[in-house]
Amino acid sequence: MRKISLIAILALLSSILVAQDKCFWVFFTDKNDTQFDPYSYFDAKAIARYQLNGANLYDISNYPLNESYVNTVGSYSTEVFGESRWLNAIGIEATDDNAVRICQLPFVAKVQEIVSNGTMASTKTLECFADVPNDKDDDILTDQLKRFGGQHFVDKGIDGKGLRICVMDGGFPKVNTHPAFQHLRDNHQILKTYNFPNKKEDVYGWSTHGTMVLSCIAGINENGQKMGLATGAEFLLARTEIDPEPFKEEVWWAQGAEWADKNGADIINSSLGYGKDRHWTKDMDGTSYVAKAAQKAVEKGILICNSAGNEGDDSRWMTIITPADAENVICVGGIDANLEQYSHISFSSFGPTADKRRKPDVVAFGEAQVANPSGGFTSAFGTSFASPLTAGFCACAWQTKRDLTALQMKAEIQKSCDLYPYYDYAFGYGVPQAAYFTGDLKPAERSFNLVQEKDGVKIFVSKVIENQDVFINVEGTDGVLLGYYKVHPDSTGIKLNNKDFGQGKKLNVSYNGFFDSCPINGMGGDINLLADNHNSQNGTFKKVNAEGWQKTTYFQYDYNLSNATWNGFNRHFAYGQRWMYGKTYKIGMGLGLDWNRFVAKGQIPDATEVADRETIMRQMQLRGELLQRIVIRLLGINWDLGAYGGINALRRVKIMDNKKWQDVEGNPTQPYNSKVTSYYNHCRAMNLFEYGATTRISYSIANMLNIGVYGSYRLSPVITKGDFLIGTKANNPSPWSVGIEFEIMP
Repeated sequence: MRKISLIAILALLSSILVAQDKCFWVFFTDKNDTQFDPYSYFDAKAIARYQLNGANLYDISNYPLNESYVNTVGSYSTEVFGESRWLNAIGIEATDDNAVRICQLPFVAKVQEIVSNGTMASTKTLECFADVPNDKDDDILTDQLKRFGGQHFVDKGIDGKGLRICVMDGGFPKVNTHPAFQHLRDNHQILKTYNFPNKKEDVYGWSTHGTMVLSCIAGINENGQKMGLATGAEFLLARTEIDPEPFKEEVWWAQGAEWADKNGADIINSSLGYGKDRHWTKDMDGTSYVAKAAQKAVEKGILICNSAGNEGDDSRWMTIITPADAENVICVGGIDANLEQYSHISFSSFGPTADKRRKPDVVAFGEAQVANPSGGFTSAFGTSFASPLTAGFCACAWQTKRDLTALQMKAEIQKSCDLYPYYDYAFGYGVPQAAYFTGDLKPAERSFNLVQEKDGVKIFVSKVIENQDVFINVEGTDGVLLGYYKVHPDSTGIKLNNKDFGQGKKLNVSYNGFFDSCPINGMGGDINLLADNHNSQNGTFKKVNAEGWQKTTYFQYDYNLSNATWNGFNRHFAYGQRWMYGKTYKIGMGLGLDWNRFVAKGQIPDATEVADRETIMRQMQLRGELLQRIVIRLLGINWDLGAYGGINALRRVKIMDNKKWQDVEGNPTQPYNSKVTSYYNHCRAMNLFEYGATTRISYSIANMLNIGVYGSYRLSPVITKGDFLIGTKANNPSPWSVGIEFEIMP
């Protein structure tokens, strides 16, 4: 009855979900009968930016949507929750039937469902916090700014003045009261705010994420130290995210970018992104609608910094997130917060894009000191904070070269990096350096030599420097990296064998600021980049896994329900692996080892004795399964339906008779035990094959562990022939089992 109730509840939940409205993009064919005056629409600073970048103020993308189109579609919709001039589209909620009707309207070019797994997909998923000591520090800058060489900007009074930065996030609680932003309030540097989910100007609440992000651009801590370099910039604050919101945020992101454009933003920081919870890896090729909106913003002269994502330690998602995949967006990855060593921080997403373009572009600290909305200051982790640190740097850099366009500025930011022109998919071009823009950058001295040998290339380092690693990559003829790693050198040099490379490739090396390269003239072989006698930290190029596949490890423990003969101590333990393909609806298979134990008891009374017989059957089974998984990520629930089959590789029977003799007064004496085990005829009576059906419901914890309950129904009998002790073909153990399962994600 309990199992039937559970299935009924799940069926009801499924029907409710199906009946809900869905979210759609509706794209229009034209903007006929619309009027537009850019000089009354745009802020004066926006007009100046358009002119500097050679962008067209009268471009059709700036024209408003046709109001009659919007109203007509709205009449078929539950809600119109967003509009995009640039995409000539609106975001709506509607039923499937009404979506079909909308698609048939003559002015509608396309209706596309906004598909999502139902979780917030921003890069804030890996944040964690730690207290920051309040000891007085005489340094002007925190370490997160020293890594940029930010003192060069400070010494020359460069603080982003004259630049306008739009921060798009999930909320900005206490920005209007926190002491980290007192200078912004005193100088009226926060010009405008807008809350797109709530359609009002108030943004000073909701997610604490935006407050911490803003402090990485322009905050000042309690010791008067800069936490971000752009303390003199002007700001626009846009709330575009809510938690959880599985569908609408990408529409609001596009709206936020258009709002930033209208109000004169030079730079957008987006510590947000949409990846594995909403898209496939193949979608990370710059073609998502949010990536198209980002690309359009850059065309209009806005420089965008966007987090690379926090999926670096997820083997199922070896790429970045969107809109960081847009061609001209500055995609920012993360490194460890260390001024001495250069290490990729584990969670920072790796490139390239799905179409093999080079991302990330740059890196910064993935751990930062931030303003704590609850009071004081704290430490936080995530590429969410590497991006605003870089955005503040970009504002200062652009202040030194105000005649450059956004695209020219992006190129200069890359050239300023401490690894440039070396590049790899973990570090990009490295960390941007202020000295490049202030004229204080000194030319790097040669720090190594590449020597072509008969069987390969050897890297001879002139001076081994503690905490300095050699960066190495192999580049194909199409510019795509085939492998990369970094290794600490020694005086013997680093030998790279030709057999590990192949013809037509190029070797690129960077050490202590110096770069050199040479062709590889080997005779073929796979890229392996393992140097003799050296420890590779990053290993070979991390290839993207097969699209959508996910491997998990599971442990099960359950009880076979009692029946007339077999008692309630019958139990089953299993261990195995599963492979699943898909997102919201997964198909999969599993392979595991199962141990089954069935126990039966019976008594045969006698005038002079009582015989107690216990029969134990054991099976070790190699089991396979096919399953269909329905993922309801909004609730953190997985629901599996499947079938299984197995071969009982080991079948064993144990019989034990305990005879308790009585004396003449009827008192029991010491028992006499006789055991008979593993009778061949008994084993033959046990089924060699087993098959049945299963259902499972589990709860996902942090996308790392699924804890669930499940039930199974065995369709095959355990006993297949003749009378078997006290069990017969007609009196098998109960086919029903219930238990618990732990499923571990990689």
